[in-house]
Amino acid sequence: MKKKIVSIFVCMLLCVTVSTVTGTMNDDFNEGKTEGYSSCQNLNRTPWDFQFTYDVQTPTGDSGLGGVEFDGTHFYVTKWNGANIYQFDKEGNYIGSFTIPGVSQLRDLAYDGTYFYGGDGLSSRIWEMDLATQTLVSTITTAVDVRSCAYDADADGGNGGFWVNVWSSDLKLLDRTGAVLDTITAPPSLYGSAWDNVCTVEGFDGPFLWIFTGTSGSACQIEQYDLATKTLTGVTHSVSGDLGTGIAGGLFFTTEYNESYATLGGLIQGTPLRLIFGYEMCELNTPPNTPSTPSGPDDGVTGVEYEFETETTDPEGDQVSYMFDWGDGTFSAWSALMPHQTPYQESHAWDTAGTYEVRAKAKDANGGESDWSSAHTITIVEGPIVDIGAVTGGLFRVNAKIKNDGAVAATGVQWSISLVGGAFIGKETTGTDDIPAFGEITATSKLIIGFGATVVTVTAEIPEMSDTKELDGFVLLFLINVKPGGG
Repeated sequence: MKKKIVSIFVCMLLCVTVSTVTGTMNDDFNEGKTEGYSSCQNLNRTPWDFQFTYDVQTPTGDSGLGGVEFDGTHFYVTKWNGANIYQFDKEGNYIGSFTIPGVSQLRDLAYDGTYFYGGDGLSSRIWEMDLATQTLVSTITTAVDVRSCAYDADADGGNGGFWVNVWSSDLKLLDRTGAVLDTITAPPSLYGSAWDNVCTVEGFDGPFLWIFTGTSGSACQIEQYDLATKTLTGVTHSVSGDLGTGIAGGLFFTTEYNESYATLGGLIQGTPLRLIFGYEMCELNTPPNTPSTPSGPDDGVTGVEYEFETETTDPEGDQVSYMFDWGDGTFSAWSALMPHQTPYQESHAWDTAGTYEVRAKAKDANGGESDWSSAHTITIVEGPIVDIGAVTGGLFRVNAKIKNDGAVAATGVQWSISLVGGAFIGKETTGTDDIPAFGEITATSKLIIGFGATVVTVTAEIPEMSDTKELDGFVLLFLINVKPGGG
């Protein structure tokens, strides 16, 4: 579930304005200006609790590290003044380095769930890379130079795009061909950026773009743009205040590092060490547990509804709804929300004989869906099919043909012949008969005497189904005339 960032930096004591001083330059930064930022003291550290900090300079022996990205399994760290890409596992253990022919001086990285993207800050291109196979997939020619790079999954109608810029140049949203879709003018000077459509901030619609600012001097901080309004939200946090002297590097946002909390991470180009870090940002919705295997009958016949029951729990106690997969290509609609740990029943009838696997899944009130449950197998055989045929009148009686068109005998067929109007005697006759597979019987009414127009209704019913035929007629003392037709 999306949790509001707690109190958006509840400044319990005071806000102070800190200005950075001229110091370590951020690789080839040459704008020659200092950066200022506002830092509010927050006595409640949530959401800025650390999930991890890892030293990436000591194991690599490289002080020229700038960008970082996480794919759910590995961290990849880039060398801004060389071609090396360094790989670390989730616990921060150094694995090794590699290069990709044609790619060098990578800065900030972005990840779309399949490929990584980045530029060198010096040219108008984005490299699309498969870091698992250590290959260059393609080169996207862009309308602007690319240093910071964040993947926006909502851009271009869901096709995805990239927020890019160099230092304090306008942030541009590019589509996958490199064309400009949108602009944020005059951002603070930044090195890395990251797109966030998970966490929420009171008063803003989101999604958000986090930026890592402070590209010269000795201090750096994270700030936030609301992409709906393309304005800064006022959310800011001093990374150098937590980790010591340093300037901004790459930035990333992921829900893959911790199952309970979204992570905003980055690389601080610190003195004396380059560190990668991850902050706990907001609580993630945990989907319901996989529901129990549906309980219900193991066999049945066509045309009869059978009831199945399942149940689940939600780790956060959210209300849940259920859906059944009936195994015949049809699914139930999502049920209404109900408390978790409450059994839920749903019924279904199969039209065709066969063996079917019934499964269930659950969805919580925040849209998190469970996996499908294990399957309950039910075997359906062809059932009896009752059908009312010709209905005829005559002397004193009405006769009706009742057929069984199914391949299974119809046992205990309950039938009735009734007359409304016209009849004085013999208004209703009922009976029970068995009809063999593909057989028929003749149902005959009791003695009928009367006068006038009538409506003759014949019904036949078995547990699996029923049929009814209604016909107009006329009673003339002991002679009953039934008009053909009806349905």
